[in-house]
Amino acid sequence: MRNNKIMMVVWSLFFVFGLITPGFSEDFPKKPIRMIIAYSAGGGTDVLARAFQKPFEKELGTRILIENIPAGTTKVATMELMKAKPDGYTIILMPDRAWVAYYYSKTYDTQVWEKLTPIGNITTEPYGFVEVRAESPYKTWVDLVKAAKENPGKLTCGGPGAGGMMELIMNDITKAAGVETRYVPFAGAGPSKTALLGGHIDFRVCQPTEAITMIRAGKTRGLAVSTDKRMEALPDVPTFKELGIGESIILTRSIWGPSNLPQNIVNIMTKAIERASKDPDFIKVIEEQLLYTVEYRPSDRVREDLIDFHKAWGAKLAASYK
Repeated sequence: MRNNKIMMVVWSLFFVFGLITPGFSEDFPKKPIRMIIAYSAGGGTDVLARAFQKPFEKELGTRILIENIPAGTTKVATMELMKAKPDGYTIILMPDRAWVAYYYSKTYDTQVWEKLTPIGNITTEPYGFVEVRAESPYKTWVDLVKAAKENPGKLTCGGPGAGGMMELIMNDITKAAGVETRYVPFAGAGPSKTALLGGHIDFRVCQPTEAITMIRAGKTRGLAVSTDKRMEALPDVPTFKELGIGESIILTRSIWGPSNLPQNIVNIMTKAIERASKDPDFIKVIEEQLLYTVEYRPSDRVREDLIDFHKAWGAKLAASYK
């Protein structure tokens, strides 16, 4: 009886001093975890999720149930996470910088990343790749710049959407190169690729994973990429830094939970992400098929990175969507 009273006092002190939150669970997880993907099956985030599923399940000791909710330009999936119970059994795998861009495009009316709980980053990738068709007269970025200077405003660049990150990237690098080109928005990477191959645009901006198949088939050629150093898969393509036209721009894909997710659950999942990220089969799929870099980052780093991205690009995005 006396021992029971002592234990009751001890547990009460834990709660009073915040050492244990109301959602504390010392045996998490004890049932399957639902992982939401805000995009259709077959896309980069979906392929990443399904490659990560097996090692993540192994580390957590439970099943991961992947659910694609592609509606509403990621909003429906994000709202599904926001209304979920903060118990760790509903999470999202997201290219989190998309939230910033979509906020300024008025898709979201709040900065949702401030309310949600970052858990851990899995991959990074360059966000910006300049590509021309194989028969293009522009063999290098220097060739393209020379032609643009001789024909101000006439060269056309295809890319996804209007006023988004890709258009901002092209505005920045053409400005740095001292040239003027015309941006042509498309519904996505597929339509811009078709337009490029058909000769309807002079060059396009995309992500390396969207270009690699065509480059390997000899149908297109890369001119520049936004990485810190040249990519192993595309060693002949110089970086923006090398060309003196801009800095590296990195997209991250990370796992988030609802707001107020208990810290002990965050810790358990973060450690599982770190260990699962070292799985050799997972690394092979991600780095060879998607051309992403597997790069684990803990919860606090994920939030810091997104805040830094918001500071660097928020004003530009706000201006572009006016």
